[in-house]
Amino acid sequence: MKNKKRSSNEMSKLEKDSEAKRQKQSVESDLICPITHELPFDPVHAEDGSLYERQAIEEYFATTTKSEGKVRSPVKGVMIGTSIFAAPHIKNTIESLISNDMITGDVANKWKERAKEKKSVDDLIKDAENGNKHAMYVLGTRYYYGKKGFKKDRKEAYKWFKKANAAGCVKGMAMEGHCLLEGHGVEKDEVTGMLYLGMAERDGSDFAAFAIGFYLFNKKQCPNKKMMACKMLEKVLSGNYTHKHLNAAAIGIEKAKAMLDHLQSSD
Repeated sequence: MKNKKRSSNEMSKLEKDSEAKRQKQSVESDLICPITHELPFDPVHAEDGSLYERQAIEEYFATTTKSEGKVRSPVKGVMIGTSIFAAPHIKNTIESLISNDMITGDVANKWKERAKEKKSVDDLIKDAENGNKHAMYVLGTRYYYGKKGFKKDRKEAYKWFKKANAAGCVKGMAMEGHCLLEGHGVEKDEVTGMLYLGMAERDGSDFAAFAIGFYLFNKKQCPNKKMMACKMLEKVLSGNYTHKHLNAAAIGIEKAKAMLDHLQSSD
């Protein structure tokens, strides 16, 4: 009799555990973005009533053929408008469910990573706004290259490079000079750009030396400029700079070496 009772209790526990697991899976599946197949960090509702990650549905709308201003819903297949509606309460729900281990595994871990990244972004912006010159420079690079949670925005990048330069950041001076020289995010001004790059190179920026060398490389028809380009690129390859941010710019030493080899082989 005792064995039957114990067996019955065990079955009851298994059924409860199974039901709890089904409920967790149901809650999780209701919150998953059907485009990214992940928990949305910036959740929105579309006109089809479905929940999406904001960036994912915006990209879908931007790249999908429209008919009279409407697109086909990626979930329900019906034609819908492109309006979206923020759902901050859903984000709060997801955060609570993850904190209470109601959602676990890879989807939860990815969401936690995004939360960590968002905090890092917020801290960087706060430090830059509070006058930290290195944070200003780093913020500028994030906007310039569109890295680590930032959309590429050359105008915003130039704004922060200019602020970093004004605060005394050598790397910021180099990047402001580069933007001016190339007309990235600001009206092109080669004279001021070269002035800032020259000062930054003098103060130890390897990126400034590369930018000058690259500029002169494209003017190599002039013998004097070819010679100056070689000199700058040789200095880049020497590694004798105190402010090294060339590789951070995703350009690298290899490109400098390739340009120098080309100039020397064309003698």
